[in-house]
Amino acid sequence: MLNKLLSRKTLLGIFIAVLAVNQVALVSVSHAMGTGILHLQWMNNVLGVKEASAMEIMMPILNDDGVTTHLQMIPTITEVLGETGSSDTVADAMRVMIATGKPFYAPEGINFNDAVVALEKWGTYKELSLTDEQMERYNRLIETFTCNFCCGDAALVTRNGRCGCAHAKGARGFFKYMIQNYGDTYSDDQLFGEAYRWQAIWYPSGVIEDYLLGTGRGFVLEHNSHGGAGEDGMHGIK
Repeated sequence: MLNKLLSRKTLLGIFIAVLAVNQVALVSVSHAMGTGILHLQWMNNVLGVKEASAMEIMMPILNDDGVTTHLQMIPTITEVLGETGSSDTVADAMRVMIATGKPFYAPEGINFNDAVVALEKWGTYKELSLTDEQMERYNRLIETFTCNFCCGDAALVTRNGRCGCAHAKGARGFFKYMIQNYGDTYSDDQLFGEAYRWQAIWYPSGVIEDYLLGTGRGFVLEHNSHGGAGEDGMHGIK
């Protein structure tokens, strides 16, 4: 019996060693081919590790030069899911960056599952009237919140208040509504982060490319240059 047990342990040890060697080889090949299979992700799968959810999101923030942006974690109002650690890097990135369902603060008929309707309805709230103090805050937000994916170029990002696209109008409606109804509850940073959650469902490709770049996996998808990303299109990341 003891010999059988030792034999099983020996075989298990050999199996684990072979699996580890194969995985190292697989990771080396995947990096060379750009498939995005990461050693850490494999470990997460095997060990059952799952990245924790958080109340923050990665997004472009205006630099001091006023024309380029850098990627930064910014607090949100709703929970941002963590990665599952699967071998599908893009699917994990989508889980983090693309929100679903109806957030508690959203007016009737607006939810993350219908990007087109949400865009149209948020845009109607840009006509809301605010107090002078609220307008001062609103103007501050739209002059620093950027429109990254629809206009401008790599060295000249367009600020939300100066953009005429529907997505910019949707963001302005969001800011007005939130300031009027939740202005005493949430900070400017939280409004920024939450507004970007809506931008993510309107520009999913761009936000996922930025997220992968900012988490050191820019090779998984080609990172296309966009407004404010810098002359090299990489937000200053080397």
